[in-house]
Amino acid sequence: MTAPQAISARRQTTDVDAMIADLRSCEHPHDVEVCGMLLHILPGVLSPRLSHAPDALISKWHIQSGATILDLGCGSGVLGLAALRAGAEHLVALDINPQAVLTTKLNIERLGYTEQAEARLSDIYSALLPEEKFDLILFAAPYWNRKARDDLERSCFDEDHRAMATALGGAHNWLNANGLMYVVFSDQGDIGHVLNLIENSKLRARNMHIFRPSIHGGHIRIIWELTVR
Repeated sequence: MTAPQAISARRQTTDVDAMIADLRSCEHPHDVEVCGMLLHILPGVLSPRLSHAPDALISKWHIQSGATILDLGCGSGVLGLAALRAGAEHLVALDINPQAVLTTKLNIERLGYTEQAEARLSDIYSALLPEEKFDLILFAAPYWNRKARDDLERSCFDEDHRAMATALGGAHNWLNANGLMYVVFSDQGDIGHVLNLIENSKLRARNMHIFRPSIHGGHIRIIWELTVR
């Protein structure tokens, strides 16, 4: 019988290079608890052990009972699974990192959501079917305008915010008529550029929230609620 994984303590960090180095040093899976969910994190995946972006969105969102959810860049699956826990009915989780997709599949199974959720390997929306529509799109976007060298770095770095541009530019195709897209960003990124991307998309900002850090020098998170024009 396999011994249970120790639960890793969560901590905040403001140094992205140190965070990535920490994650690269993790050669074995670890477990971390977020919002009452025990998540299993495989090596090579951004872990909520170090990232508190999910907490920012979860503190501000409203999940309607029975909602259909698209978790874009799902990582460990934390946001989509928290949405199911909050009353959503169906989840499709997408990520370009095969390790992230596998991690999310494991967590779907561990938390008992196999009838309500699936994870797919996808470059932004590429794995979606034309007829699929969602009530909510959740996107914890990478903040830093740097070139990513591998899948792990893609969870943090988005050169020229190209992934953000694609996510915002195509969201209207996948939202229901009254659907909503939640985007989490940070003051570590180019907020003005993202505002321009929103303005040039077929979305409009219905609301914006500020999530202030609980540690000195921490990131300020910005959460946009976007609807189709």
